[in-house]
Amino acid sequence: MKFIEFDPYKCDSCYKCLRVCPTKAIAFCKSDRKIIDDLCIKCGLCEIHCHHDALKITNCVYKVKRLIKSEQKVAVSLAPSYISSFSIANPGSIITSLKKLGFDIVEETAFGAEVISQLYTKEIKNGFRNNLITSCCPSANYYIERYFPSTIKYMMPVVSPMVAHGRYIKGKYGADTKVVFIGPCLAKKAEAEEFSDSIDSVLTFSELEEWLEEENINLSKLEASDPDSVSTLRGKAYPMGGSLWDSEGEKRYDNIYRHVRVNGIDQCRELLDAMSKGKINNYCVEINICKGSCINGPDLPSNAPTYFERENLLFNNIKNNRKNNKVEKIDIDPSINLETKFSQKPILLREPSDKELKEILMEMGKYKNEDLLNCKACGYETCIDKAKAVHNGYSDSKLCLDYLKKKAESLQSVMFENIPNPLCIVDEELNILDVNPAFNRTFNDRFINMRGFPIYALLSEEDLLMENETGEKIQGRKVFIEDLDKTFYINSVFLEDESIRVVIFTDITVEEKSKNELELVKERTLSACNEVINKQMRVAQEIASLLGETTAETKINLNKLKSIVLDNGGR
Repeated sequence: MKFIEFDPYKCDSCYKCLRVCPTKAIAFCKSDRKIIDDLCIKCGLCEIHCHHDALKITNCVYKVKRLIKSEQKVAVSLAPSYISSFSIANPGSIITSLKKLGFDIVEETAFGAEVISQLYTKEIKNGFRNNLITSCCPSANYYIERYFPSTIKYMMPVVSPMVAHGRYIKGKYGADTKVVFIGPCLAKKAEAEEFSDSIDSVLTFSELEEWLEEENINLSKLEASDPDSVSTLRGKAYPMGGSLWDSEGEKRYDNIYRHVRVNGIDQCRELLDAMSKGKINNYCVEINICKGSCINGPDLPSNAPTYFERENLLFNNIKNNRKNNKVEKIDIDPSINLETKFSQKPILLREPSDKELKEILMEMGKYKNEDLLNCKACGYETCIDKAKAVHNGYSDSKLCLDYLKKKAESLQSVMFENIPNPLCIVDEELNILDVNPAFNRTFNDRFINMRGFPIYALLSEEDLLMENETGEKIQGRKVFIEDLDKTFYINSVFLEDESIRVVIFTDITVEEKSKNELELVKERTLSACNEVINKQMRVAQEIASLLGETTAETKINLNKLKSIVLDNGGR
């Protein structure tokens, strides 16, 4: 079963999840992102540190709703950290809300924690191991089984409080009773899969919060209720190191072991490394992967108080209940099996040969030891670790910040040096910072150092502005530089982050001259046409004038002839 869902469409490839992942259990190969289940210890650190919601803990509310709708009893094993995880006046309202959601039974996992504490006491009294490690945190258990197998012999061979409580509930209310654990922990979902005989499903506190919102149940408006069974103070205090307490609720001391609490992945790694090398002995360690233990799990409600507020709330709750809590011990039912065995879970990673490793490093642009920056930007501690991940298909050799930076700088340099357009970079005061060879060939035939020269020698400030008074972008400006007898089309781009302006020149002199010559041809043609027209008009007028005179003379002569004819006829 997948316990964390990866949404590649929301991922922006910042590699933050991989950087915080203690076991590098996330594969980044080009556009493919996925959780490597065989390497994952279910700590949830990746989900906590992803601010783009690309990683989500698998939601099981739908499964629990189906259990409630069935005809079987459904019980809740509620993690003791609930007391401080919700921003409410009385944590007892959580019990009431769970009953409103349809659960038949609500008990505190602290019940199982007390039972496990008694078994821990027996192990401590036996004192036949050099060191002892608690078994409450499944994420820590997975870490030991996969990465520090030589310390498995120090793990107390008993189940976690969640599993113990689940088995007690089924023994108390019937084997067909369904048990749902609710707490802040992702790893409990994986543990429930392993111990399906005791836990049927797991919800995180944030899942519970979403479900309550969906049902319009307001915790602040509910009255408080008590759980269906009461546990001991030691069980309630497990998120604060209760497993190290004696039955009186005080810090445990004995002559065999030094009792210490280790939490957070860095402390856990250091402890286990020291134990595996035999550097420390006679330690009884409560180990938790989460920094701050169970009151700082990976999936708390969105409105949870801050860490120190949560610690203070739980501490005060324990303190106030010291007098009222009458339960000091819970009898262990011998018919319920609470033993377990931890075993090595091999990690199937292929180790590259020296030749293969060298080839991958060369692909990453690492040719000598000085190139191994170990910058951790890719998420891996060292360049060698990154290369090994590439060898196993969990990473891409090209996804290396140093490699990409050098490649980008190389491409920028090639483009800058070879682009045919004159190009210069100026600062905010319009002084030249850099120019390309094409700029020198066009404007600097003496090839003097132009850095620091004001660009005003070539262009006015108005020529460089690419926005008009209304702030609208102008694609470019046409500028004629008289000294060169050339016309340029100029684009200017201001880079705010760098506070520089890049000015690109496009020589359009030939086009402008062709355009001017065409205009001259048009003008001459128009003048010639006008001259022809005027000449034709003059000719037409002359012809008309001549025709007019000829017609008049003809008319006079014809009239004379007519008169002569008429006169002769009359005679």
